[in-house]
Amino acid sequence: MSINQAAAWTPISTTALHEIFPPAETAAVLPERQTDADFLSSLYAFNNDGEIRRFLQKHDQLRQHLVEAHQQIKKIFRENAVQVSLEYAYDPEEDFEGLFAIVKTDLSPEQSLDLLDRLDDEWFLDRVSNEIGNFFAVTVRPL
Repeated sequence: MSINQAAAWTPISTTALHEIFPPAETAAVLPERQTDADFLSSLYAFNNDGEIRRFLQKHDQLRQHLVEAHQQIKKIFRENAVQVSLEYAYDPEEDFEGLFAIVKTDLSPEQSLDLLDRLDDEWFLDRVSNEIGNFFAVTVRPL
């Protein structure tokens, strides 16, 4: 690739990338800059920005999973996902530090949990390793 070609390169949007590649393959091909914290903050509302950015620096392997998680959440919850946010959690008594993707829905608690179970069955349990699952989880909060 020549310098002129590199300068003309425009990052592909996640939506366009999703049209080209199935969601399960998308995270593996995203350019580095599309998994950085600024890009992730365009997908998720960051509830505690500084802590999330620090955590992502420490756990770089989580970034692509977060992009794929957002795609899968939107696929399963559709328009019922009113907001998807990331929240950093630290519990020294439980020796836990991690991130939660919180899906705020306009559904009943039962319907929200049914879709969360579907997310687990169709994506999370197969695609997220135990290592990542030790510090990343998805939860729902009906409005």
